[in-house]
Amino acid sequence: MRKLLGLTLVLSGIACGGGGGEPPGDDAGRSPTDAAHGVDAPGHDAFVATTDVGTDAASACGHCPDGTTCGTANGIAVCRTASGIPRFTSVTVIVMENTSLSTLSGATNTPYLTGLAATAATASDYHGATHPSMPNYLALTSGMDSSHIGCDCDPMGSACSSFTCNTLIHSCGCPQTVMHIGDQLDAAGLPWRDYGEDMGDACNTTTAGSYAARHVPFLYYDNVQSNAARCAMRVVDYDLFDPVADPQAFAFIAPNLTDDMHDPFPAGSTNLANGDTWLASNVPPILAAPSYTSAGLLIIVWDEDDLSGVLAPDDPIPLFVLSPFAKDGGFVSSVHANHYSLLATIEDGLGLPRLGLASSAQPLSDFFPAD
Repeated sequence: MRKLLGLTLVLSGIACGGGGGEPPGDDAGRSPTDAAHGVDAPGHDAFVATTDVGTDAASACGHCPDGTTCGTANGIAVCRTASGIPRFTSVTVIVMENTSLSTLSGATNTPYLTGLAATAATASDYHGATHPSMPNYLALTSGMDSSHIGCDCDPMGSACSSFTCNTLIHSCGCPQTVMHIGDQLDAAGLPWRDYGEDMGDACNTTTAGSYAARHVPFLYYDNVQSNAARCAMRVVDYDLFDPVADPQAFAFIAPNLTDDMHDPFPAGSTNLANGDTWLASNVPPILAAPSYTSAGLLIIVWDEDDLSGVLAPDDPIPLFVLSPFAKDGGFVSSVHANHYSLLATIEDGLGLPRLGLASSAQPLSDFFPAD
């Protein structure tokens, strides 16, 4: 049976086995990025590190929040929701691009992901929400039914029309006013960030080079984009991602167009190898960070299947689920699920109300054993 490592991250007392203690003041709770922008980050006060040596299945959960009960997963004491999802201290989501599960499963040049599939947990019937790419990012972070958005429209620009928003032409903007998980996290006092590789300046809404603004969903929400201080604090370059020195309750990561398997076009084996190489370098530090080893969740998921649904509109796409609380050893869930299921899982695991279509979705309970 696994044991929690020596550092337990406690979010407002919701994580099991954590010590008590008062949260630090505002200055201690601010990340280096927040301080650089002179922005208060009240959410960081709730994200406190305490030592907890030897926590295992014999330990009680301590106080579990309302709506959860104490249990164990993989021999680790944990507060669980009624849906069976453990309460997490940290959730990291990495979104890759345009790959069907059958394509990745048949690849011969993805040694890291092949090994991860044999040691972690995956799904055989997980699906995107719609096509093309960008609307899936909105579904993942707000639960909105984004199927009416017919193109990879920009965060800013003239309003989309039937002429300017289609699979070939997308010279329009489609900012959104819906509530999103960032709003929930801020209201709960939990730190979060949306990281875009090669973004450069924080809150960059202009696609250029290998950076794709359309893969950074929080740029599309009006109350982030229009709030310069909030956007500069929450939507930043991936270079600032540091799960050890600056852990987040929720981190959403968009690799650049090469590293996410999107480019070159037309797609081929090179795309798969590029993404596998990036994941091989960037996933291990996440798995070694206390924010993961204490009570974390790492999701690696693809936005949609091959060819943006042109030939195969609803192929299963890859999903990898990693957590101290999750099944592993090559477990494959055959339960039908989609991006709304994933959002429901994240919100349950962080103690947040479910948004939009996530409210009626079945979360990924199959991945988390009940001892």
